Amino acid sequence: MANHLRSAVRLSAFMTAAFRALWMHRKLPPNPTRLQSAQWLHEVCIGGLEAIHLRWTVQGTPPARGLIVSNHLSYLDILCYSAAVPCVFVSKAEVEQWPIFGTYARWSGSVFVRRHDRGGAARANASVSDSIESGVPVVLFPEGMTTDGHRVLRFHSTMLQPAIDVGAPVTPCAIRYELDDGDPATEAAWWGDTPLLPHVWNLFGKKCVRARIAFGESVVPSGDRKQLGHVLHDRVAGLYDDWRKAAAEPLCPS
Repeated sequence: MANHLRSAVRLSAFMTAAFRALWMHRKLPPNPTRLQSAQWLHEVCIGGLEAIHLRWTVQGTPPARGLIVSNHLSYLDILCYSAAVPCVFVSKAEVEQWPIFGTYARWSGSVFVRRHDRGGAARANASVSDSIESGVPVVLFPEGMTTDGHRVLRFHSTMLQPAIDVGAPVTPCAIRYELDDGDPATEAAWWGDTPLLPHVWNLFGKKCVRARIAFGESVVPSGDRKQLGHVLHDRVAGLYDDWRKAAAEPLCPS
């Protein structure tokens, strides 16, 4: 019963934050720059995380430009990375159809990629290059799907090409979640065929959720994209393993 009450209260707070974000978006210029859109999403996501009582910590220095590559666990990743640094995202095309998340992803300048569409990938690469050159960090999840977090899947390297083409730094990152009353692999991570809305409802009912983000040292792109993908995979996996081995801090104040 307590979990359902928390879910209801936090869902109400989250929807209030979402409607406030609509009002904030109306204050932007008719054709906002990528930086203005990224800053809007940054403020929106900080408010959204506060509404659902998700606590997040950052290790390392968020990059001010270039490409950010990370493992991918959940829809929460978008909120957490955007709260950590104003940025835009490379997302699968299906995200554009999601309630709330899809609309806000579109408004924030996300680059949508259609799988198995070479023409779409070329257009997405061009959009990523434009975003990088505009000075806004671009977040990419090269695994291509969310996972349960037991390991970092191999990286798809196609979307790394824009960073090589413009000589932008690439920053490896890792994200993980902790719960004090559940299993992060199934109740924070969202993967497979798990329905979205029941997962969100259950997550909002948790006593406390902590997200941990680790930013590694930036890499200057060299060689081909596949070689770069292997280097970045090893660094992201290393950051993630370090998190898993580290002693956990108390999740919530006593």
